[in-house]
Amino acid sequence: MKEDYWTTFWRDHGANSRDADAQSQVLRTLAKQPIDEERWISTLGTVREEMRMKGGHRMLDLCCGNGLFTRHFARDCDRILAVDISPDLLRSLDELELDGVDSLQSDMRVVDFPEDTFDRILFYAAVQYLTPAETIQLFERMAVWLEPGGILYVGDVPDRTRLWNFFNNDERHATYFRNVRNGEAIVGTWFEPEWLRNLGLYAGFSQVRIIEQPDHMIYHDFRYEAVLTR
Repeated sequence: MKEDYWTTFWRDHGANSRDADAQSQVLRTLAKQPIDEERWISTLGTVREEMRMKGGHRMLDLCCGNGLFTRHFARDCDRILAVDISPDLLRSLDELELDGVDSLQSDMRVVDFPEDTFDRILFYAAVQYLTPAETIQLFERMAVWLEPGGILYVGDVPDRTRLWNFFNNDERHATYFRNVRNGEAIVGTWFEPEWLRNLGLYAGFSQVRIIEQPDHMIYHDFRYEAVLTR
């Protein structure tokens, strides 16, 4: 597979951010500052509630980074497999030595698992690094990996219908059009909520709920969440 911009970006960022705080290592920042504790706890609570975490789960944390979510949900799971492309970010997770947590370095575009391997999949702040074609292929595979009734949580999806909430001044307009003209990545792929909803149903999920991010989520003015039930 040809190395692309985001693959290189995250491998390099992982290597260069080893000494940074956990939030900054995976760019969970606002105005380049880590999320304050209250907002982060509220974010985790929202994700836990929407994923209906009740204990004893077999969970995949896909594009887990340094395990910022993994470490929080480990107590809810008999087993978590944390997958990321960055060896340095995974090393930060491995150093925590969490019970029931295994890590795997792999590209989300090629990783694969047997049918019904998991009952929960967390895919947070990562879908934007895929093309639409790659997104379709991955959703089809994730539907197979989940057991019937299992839940896929797709978090922090850039909302195509609110693109200009992010590119919201002349300087950002110029950056956007310059990057599009030059074929350079910025933020990644933006997805209309209805597109993602219809993709989920096409890929084999029985139900898809699009969730507006609450105010405590740092990018709530231009991103959304999606909960897909197998």
